[in-house]
Amino acid sequence: MTKPPATPAMPPLILGVLALVSALEPLSINMYLSGLPRLAGDLDVTQAGAQLTLTFFLLGMSLGQLVMGTLSDAVGRRGLFVGGVIVTVVASVVAAVAPTAPVLFLARFLMGLAAGTAVVLARAVAGDLVRGQELARVFSLLMLLGGVAPVIGPVVGGFIVDTAGWRGVFWVLAGLNAIMMVAVIAAIPETLPRASRTGGGVGQLLRAIGALLRDRAYLGFTLGYIFSFSTMFTYVAASPFLLQEDFGFTPVQYSIIFAVNTTGMFLTSLVNARLVRRVGPLPLARVGNLLMVAAVAYLLVASFLGAGRWAILAGLFVTVSSMGLNFGNTSALAISRAGTLTGSASAFMGAGQFLVAGLLAPTVAWVVAQGLNQAQGMAIVMGIVALAAAAGVWGGGAALEREGASA
Repeated sequence: MTKPPATPAMPPLILGVLALVSALEPLSINMYLSGLPRLAGDLDVTQAGAQLTLTFFLLGMSLGQLVMGTLSDAVGRRGLFVGGVIVTVVASVVAAVAPTAPVLFLARFLMGLAAGTAVVLARAVAGDLVRGQELARVFSLLMLLGGVAPVIGPVVGGFIVDTAGWRGVFWVLAGLNAIMMVAVIAAIPETLPRASRTGGGVGQLLRAIGALLRDRAYLGFTLGYIFSFSTMFTYVAASPFLLQEDFGFTPVQYSIIFAVNTTGMFLTSLVNARLVRRVGPLPLARVGNLLMVAAVAYLLVASFLGAGRWAILAGLFVTVSSMGLNFGNTSALAISRAGTLTGSASAFMGAGQFLVAGLLAPTVAWVVAQGLNQAQGMAIVMGIVALAAAAGVWGGGAALEREGASA
């Protein structure tokens, strides 16, 4: 009996560059978080106004992924990838020198647009080169290799904010983005051959995308990924005010807590990378979603019972840690359904991810304004999106199982 051909492994140099790209996106979100209260004072905006710097970045991420991911299926990956990383450097510098809130909002939108381009094309390049369980393993490794920076970044960011203010963080990001730009230009080849590109104009491309969105398994896993990320991002947006203003932690202490939680996600990603070839991505995604929903339910109960800050921190740690089982598996399950449309599949997944998260960024502040405290408002929003994530994963899994039963 002839053995099936071995799944090709991702070249280590390309994997390393893709991990760098994957790391700089969360750094652009979390490295300056401890400076949000100070930023609000410096630019004379409210808490919700400061959180809009996250919203504009995420809206840019959403648009960049949606447009560039789909476009890359028609014109190729490399040219758009290089253009995106160049713009990240320029936009980071503008953010560092922004004199007013509107200028900072614009800079953050451009940073997001360019970062979205880089992130969606990193996923598309991975999808071009590997498939199936190997793709799930690669995505888990991307989280591992790219996860070192998010663990260190908030701590370093806290020290930068203490010494050089929030503007100093954007100067550091400009330097890191410049390194990424050089690495992408030097190491990432064109991975989508001309023969595999979509052709026949916009109409044919839209019909292909429509077919992708009618795939219940792809749609379910994409929704699972989007709302898992939104669950974590609700914590990201609310935590600077919850931990510093309500719980009394300093910016450096806040950054250390943030890094500890991210370490939990790093460790579960390591476990996932070791198990996924043996167990498969779907069972692990289901376990991750069950863990996430249980942790958020605990946070809801604890916040309304008036539990202390350490009880709340324990629930947040488990919630964030569960993402190590959610992100890599749900994204791999979705993209593996895409065939040659990996750019479009990644685009819709990433665009929805950051669009929903961007809209959620100021939502906790609105909920709190209705008379709740920060912990309660955060837990309510997290509970809604965690249930939506679980529904997506179970729906996508059921669609896969129906296919298997009818085959």
